[in-house]
Amino acid sequence: MMGQAKSIAAAVALGVAVALAATWHAGRIKAAEQAVHAHYAVVLADIRDKTAAAQAAFRQRETAWQTRFDKEASDGQTRIDAAHRDVAGARSERDGLRADLDRYRAAARAAADTGTATAGETTGAAIDLLAELFSRADEAAGELAQAADLAHAAGITCERAADSLTNQASAP
Repeated sequence: MMGQAKSIAAAVALGVAVALAATWHAGRIKAAEQAVHAHYAVVLADIRDKTAAAQAAFRQRETAWQTRFDKEASDGQTRIDAAHRDVAGARSERDGLRADLDRYRAAARAAADTGTATAGETTGAAIDLLAELFSRADEAAGELAQAADLAHAAGITCERAADSLTNQASAP
């Protein structure tokens, strides 16, 4: 009986030792899990902070780009408006010259009708030819000048807008 009691005592002691070891091991596992969770919480907070800082820096850079781009677009529109004003001024000048030529033609015809012209019939034809050539040349020059002015203004605007986005030397 004594052997049986020793066996039971040994089994109980072994069971208690196993339970203590299991409890100790479970505590170590829980502590390790808490350490891992704490480490990942620090890592995730660092990632969150760095992401927020990168987003803020990008928004600031994006705002600077947009500001420079908007300025170039505004300056370009000013150049295009100036080109339109130049076209309107050139048309006004052209119309004034045409009016002067028409008055000269009318005076030459009136002089020819009254017989006071000394140059004869060819004077009216020469003036008509001059007026036609002037009109055609002026129209062609006006169209070319308008196209060139607008293309130049648009090209400068596009080039400066692209430079404002890619030129890192002027970046804030």
